[in-house]
Amino acid sequence: MDYTLDETAEKVRQLCDKMGSDYFPLPVILNYFETASWNFIGEKLRIVEKTQEVTDDIRQLIVPGSLTITEDPVETGKYITGIPVNYHRLISYDIYYTDGSRCRRADLIRHAEYSLARTNPNKKPTKSYPIILQENNLFSIDAGVTIPTLMKIMYCKKPTFATTGQPTTRIVN
Repeated sequence: MDYTLDETAEKVRQLCDKMGSDYFPLPVILNYFETASWNFIGEKLRIVEKTQEVTDDIRQLIVPGSLTITEDPVETGKYITGIPVNYHRLISYDIYYTDGSRCRRADLIRHAEYSLARTNPNKKPTKSYPIILQENNLFSIDAGVTIPTLMKIMYCKKPTFATTGQPTTRIVN
């Protein structure tokens, strides 16, 4: 059921038996709601990652994306692509090359340094298993001598919440 911010605040006050009270001001209610929503999304994403079951509650947040890969202007042989603005968490990805082939599911290393990933002897970048690093708002891809061209991803986008200045809008999308 879709509730607006005002309806949600009214429902919380009714359930807490605090009608007419300033015990729960609107910013506090909104803060609790956002925290609970992020916790709910985190729990559902763990289920998606482990069992591949996508529930109806979170299905609307999971979207596909296609990212063009370009060569890093700073470092030769390293390729980068930007992360979508509404990106929250990566679910799956495929990297495509100029010859039309794609990689196997290599490990994505979040918040990691390239030099540490390269020093691991078991993580040599190849066409089948590239090194993929997530750095701030970029994915960095090293596929050895092969040139990647496209990264198709499935990711969970960030939900949008109503603000205190929008009492008649839906509380979360």
